[in-house]
Amino acid sequence: MAKTTNINNRRYLGNKYRLLPFIKRTVEKECKDVRVFADIFAGTGAVASAFQDKQLITNDIMYSNYICNYAWFSSEEYHEELVEKIIDSYNSEMITEENYMTENFADTYFSREDCAKIGFIRENIEHKFETGEINFREKALLITSLLYGMDKIAKTCGHYDAFRQGVKFDTHLSLSMPLASKKNNRYNQC
Repeated sequence: MAKTTNINNRRYLGNKYRLLPFIKRTVEKECKDVRVFADIFAGTGAVASAFQDKQLITNDIMYSNYICNYAWFSSEEYHEELVEKIIDSYNSEMITEENYMTENFADTYFSREDCAKIGFIRENIEHKFETGEINFREKALLITSLLYGMDKIAKTCGHYDAFRQGVKFDTHLSLSMPLASKKNNRYNQC
């Protein structure tokens, strides 16, 4: 059984998770009877997560953030057992083949071994979606799991404009099951 992860487990500069009590208090005090919460610079979705009792509208220019927000806040149904089974299979894979990740990022942000696995997983997720094996939310959950797993082992300071040189690659990629609600507001928009 895969480990689990929550929305706040992503290492991301600018994450507002620690400000949530203040933000929620301020919105409740200043904005009465709010039914829709729009987070137009949603990033990781941490702020939107504090307002899941409302209709959510999330927006972010980064595709990776859009995918994560879709995973966390979409009302599209998903099969938890299927996603967890796929995550477990990815965690047990030993990949050595060259791919886009090994050719471009080996021994920079990630070890060559982890790059091979990351590249394989990302391509395999796309294949599963294109062949109808998984729906879009399941794809988003799997990519979110991959991104969160990558964040945990990346040799960065929370963003990818530079990597830390000379750092030992002593941890390896491990994916976790995102604990995404199955009862999101059906009017949510990501």
